[in-house]
Amino acid sequence: MSFSAEAFKRQFPLFAQGENARLVYLDNAATTQKPLSVINAVRDYYMHSSANTHRSSHRLARKATEMVERVRGQAAEFVNAASPNEMVFCRGATEALNLLAHCLCSGLAPGDEIVISTAEHHANIVPWQMAAERYQLTLRFVPDTAGVPRFDQLSTVLNERTRVVSLTGGANAIGLRPDLAQVRRQVQHTRSVWIVDGAQLAAHEVVDVQKIGCDFFVCSAHKFYGPTGIGLLYGREALLEAMPPWLGGGEMITEVGLQTSRYAGLPHKFEAGTSPLAAIAGLGAVLAFLARQDRGAMAAHEQKLVHRLHRALEASPDFHLVSQARNNLGIAAFVPVQGSAADLMHWLDERDIAVRVGHHCAQLLGRAGSNPVTVRASVAAYNTDSDIRTLLQALEAYCDFHRPTAGQLQRESGSGQRDDLTRLSLAHLASQRNWQDRYRELLRWGKVIRHKPEVRRRENLVQGCESQAWLVHRQEGGRHFFELDSDSRVVKGLGALLLSQIDGRTAGEIGALDLPRLFEELGLGKHLSQSRSNGFYALMRWALQQVEASLAQK
Repeated sequence: MSFSAEAFKRQFPLFAQGENARLVYLDNAATTQKPLSVINAVRDYYMHSSANTHRSSHRLARKATEMVERVRGQAAEFVNAASPNEMVFCRGATEALNLLAHCLCSGLAPGDEIVISTAEHHANIVPWQMAAERYQLTLRFVPDTAGVPRFDQLSTVLNERTRVVSLTGGANAIGLRPDLAQVRRQVQHTRSVWIVDGAQLAAHEVVDVQKIGCDFFVCSAHKFYGPTGIGLLYGREALLEAMPPWLGGGEMITEVGLQTSRYAGLPHKFEAGTSPLAAIAGLGAVLAFLARQDRGAMAAHEQKLVHRLHRALEASPDFHLVSQARNNLGIAAFVPVQGSAADLMHWLDERDIAVRVGHHCAQLLGRAGSNPVTVRASVAAYNTDSDIRTLLQALEAYCDFHRPTAGQLQRESGSGQRDDLTRLSLAHLASQRNWQDRYRELLRWGKVIRHKPEVRRRENLVQGCESQAWLVHRQEGGRHFFELDSDSRVVKGLGALLLSQIDGRTAGEIGALDLPRLFEELGLGKHLSQSRSNGFYALMRWALQQVEASLAQK
């Protein structure tokens, strides 16, 4: 078999829509797009066999039941489980990890220990924190360097009290793929159970839980081209048998008495209530879809893309690369030297390039590495060489636009100077022909706002902005003056717009302004994200509050 990214991509209808003709989708670590076969399977379930399972003998119910158990068998093959009884359907990896934290920890003794790492998704941290507090357990962490776990040193935190080891199979924030064989060698001689969070792993390589040697494995279908709302929990049959159920209700019982009930056998005792049947139908379709692909060739293609992206970012002085290409599932995480990660994300979005910005539900890793907010570009098999080229060209254009000029550097170095707001023309901003031009002009306005270390104090921090912003107010001769700074060029531009209207004016003049109307007339409310709009209004409220406070002191 061979692999063509272009041919693979043609199986995904979203990319064939007119509005997505230029889309470069690099947010695959968050969720992947769906092939037509998956979309059709969900639709066909509702059109031809919509009924509840196991509880009725009529034709539609039998058909739905047969579908569910057929997909369970496919899921067992997907991870190479020993039996379909070892496969539990859940809403996703997050629910599966919560189930395990509840069921495994309820039988532990105070002082027993759980081992996780600083690179885990919050879904593999918070449930264990909650269980540790509830049952007086101890959380321990794999040794790390700047937040990046040293999985080769896992054995140093394992001891006779270790009962659970729950580790990522691929870190969603930086793409780090642990050596699972190395982890197995360190865990296998302990009394602990070993859980692999495979939410990222399952999309990029063939999973074989028997070869891995883990006791539990969790993943979410929407990460590997399947529907949302359905995930898989694999567990060794003997361990699942010994675990108490998590949720109580229909489907997970065989008999209910006044005081006690008898639970169903595996895997149904962990599947209370009505299952997401349409999503299960879609899961079956994506498992069949992946079975037809050359998974090795897909992985090789993804690795080629992610290595190319890392090489380009490593060679650029304009970006700080957080991730590494080595042992990487398919993620490049970085921050721009100029502007903020949020600025860059909006720049890319304007060019129809979808990436993700934030801490990626991995705050422990971000704080330890001093990079709490990064840009994350994550590849999938339908991404092409052209996608990476387009991204790199957009990054280069961003750097060219934001690189400070010699004159700006001279202004930045000056102390005691005020920002020259007289260079800003509201008429020129409003006259821009389209939103893209207006947005670029607003970014140029942001260049007027100098870097001001003296302003960046806790008491000057404005709450409600997506990016950090500081605003200082003073009053002289009945007029109000402001000093602004921010890490974000967009926020600086919005702040410059605000100050161009209120700086140096009297309270009466400021009170007569309709600033929200100006914001809307410029089209900012329509085109900016909600968080950016909130940032403008947060700056406006803070400034007006200072003006009002000065009047109250008279």
